[in-house]
Amino acid sequence: MPIAEDKRKEIQNVFRTFLQNQARLIQRLRIEDLHINPFLIRILSKEMGLKDASSIVRWLVSQRLERSVVTSFGLALQEAARVFSEGTGVGGADILKTKDGRHHYIQVKSGPNTIPKDLGVRISQLLRSAQRRNRGSVALFGMCYGSKKQVSSIVRKYVGEEGKIDWLAGREFWEFISDTPGCIEEIFEIASQVGEDFQGPDGRTLSQILEAKVADLCTEFQKMYGESGEEMWKRLLDQNS
Repeated sequence: MPIAEDKRKEIQNVFRTFLQNQARLIQRLRIEDLHINPFLIRILSKEMGLKDASSIVRWLVSQRLERSVVTSFGLALQEAARVFSEGTGVGGADILKTKDGRHHYIQVKSGPNTIPKDLGVRISQLLRSAQRRNRGSVALFGMCYGSKKQVSSIVRKYVGEEGKIDWLAGREFWEFISDTPGCIEEIFEIASQVGEDFQGPDGRTLSQILEAKVADLCTEFQKMYGESGEEMWKRLLDQNS
């Protein structure tokens, strides 16, 4: 049985909103947002081919967006998972799932290696607290992607062993919350379709928006530091130190 159409549309909206937010982030980028570290650029210049304004700006923008995209899409995956929630109203749980008359309170994170020790301990405490409020309920920790063998030692120790909270990752997680075998493939397909069809408000694709912004920032960079050569490197250091 496939995912219900209303839930499919909700997930499409979540993913589309993620891309819209990335487009807005790119369009708002300024040269100051790139946080230029002249030492890092210089030491990587040979190996990364950072030899002129264009290559440096493209690399800086890539680094800036990579950090943003990973965090933002992690949140989008968590939001997609909440589409299958029956609601919680209980601190420490993102999803409530009822199976065979038992409530399952689930804390959701995007992947198998996304939490530090302190957060792992705190998640276990919150889930046990949620469980105590409803006798007979089950507390779970869910991860939107990854396999059992990829789950970090932190989750295994501080959530599983010490926290006494069971966990589900990847395929098992999506099937559990959706009651749909093959749910993860459908989520994957939705992500593909949204990515293929996406256009910003002005009709441009994300790559077109990015290329235009790189060109604008490259012009700004050249005005501040020059195009290339020793004079560029001197200005790069002088104006960032």
